[in-house]
Amino acid sequence: MQVSHGWPVRADAASAVAFGNFDGVHMGHRAIIGALRAEAAQQQDRVTVVTFDPHPLVLLRPERAPRAIDPLAQRLERLAELGVDLTVILRFDDALRRMTAREFGDKLIHTLGARVFVGSDDSRFGHGGAGDLGFLRDLAAPAGVRVLRIPGVSLAGASVSSSRIRGAVQRGDVGMAADLLRRAFALYGTVVHGDAAGRSIGFPTANLASVGQVMPHAGVYAIRAQVGGGTHDGVANLGTRPTVGGTAFRVEAHLFDFDQDVYGEPMALMFLARLRDERRFDGLTALRAAIAEDCVAARAHTRQASLRRDRYFCG
Repeated sequence: MQVSHGWPVRADAASAVAFGNFDGVHMGHRAIIGALRAEAAQQQDRVTVVTFDPHPLVLLRPERAPRAIDPLAQRLERLAELGVDLTVILRFDDALRRMTAREFGDKLIHTLGARVFVGSDDSRFGHGGAGDLGFLRDLAAPAGVRVLRIPGVSLAGASVSSSRIRGAVQRGDVGMAADLLRRAFALYGTVVHGDAAGRSIGFPTANLASVGQVMPHAGVYAIRAQVGGGTHDGVANLGTRPTVGGTAFRVEAHLFDFDQDVYGEPMALMFLARLRDERRFDGLTALRAAIAEDCVAARAHTRQASLRRDRYFCG
């Protein structure tokens, strides 16, 4: 997949175009991209996605800006996996914020060589979100460009959206998040040194310095980790570790049958199931026993996912 940071200098191919944040590349996004690919295939057009970084609210209302479901790098990977040929990343700065809907629409039409746009009722653009698909249709018609509306996708009686996924993650409902994403929610970051408290009680952990994503609710989870060139099952604790006097929120994972030095290496933690709340135990002996039980429960979850060849968790 080709990536353009900023508007391309010129349109070097006819394109089928969709635009939006595409945070998480969830079920609704997949429906749009599926329709986009079908439209592009009819005339051998290029499948083009326009996305923004950072999220517009970082500039417009930083106090309300949501934490990302995926870092930009993973968002690009998922778009490439879905068959997108070109992703245009627009830096959402003051100049972009000030563009009128007409100016932004003209850029979409003429800079990208658009032949068709695919979007939903949530597709908005231009200063103050003044542009919608109806506005784009009127703007594009004189240039012979079509605009295709894709109905929203629902699951369990509610619309699929990035905000709904963030809410599920923040509640610790990683099962619902996986249903909406059609994959396990994952945290990405780098393995950093901790205080070796886990190793001292027989459960060494890899501590993750994450990259500003939405964070699951404090608790213990069955996870699958990608680190050190392989994939490893395990159990993760998210929280302050009250039994050992911790105060700062940490993400630490104990990986089964794993004894590699991976400090400084990238790691992804895929969340399979929430096992329990974080709690304070009456001493290290009780904590050790609880972690042993967590490991048994986590192994059962990962084993069942593998036996089912669960499309959400067997990456």
